Amino acid sequence: MIPTPRMLVSAGIVGVIVVGGVAVAATASAGRLEFEQQRLLKTVGGTGEITPTPEPVPSNVVVRELETDPEEVGGYWTPENLEQAEPMQIPRVEVTLN
Repeated sequence: MIPTPRMLVSAGIVGVIVVGGVAVAATASAGRLEFEQQRLLKTVGGTGEITPTPEPVPSNVVVRELETDPEEVGGYWTPENLEQAEPMQIPRVEVTLN
């Protein structure tokens, strides 16, 4: 098969796209790794214990501490209670695009 000029141009464009994609992926992963490394350094104290740093929470997310003991909740959900449980309504969200 003899490569035509059109085929060579197409191969060149595909090569540029692949190299660009690899460069973007490498940059993104390097930035993420650096972020996680900095977070890890912040969370590990001098005592060797891990103290998690709170992540910033978006304004549209509701956050509250649970006051119920997990063991107590686990004890409540016996096989009988699981059989009698009724599923919650799934929230419906309607979006109108202009």
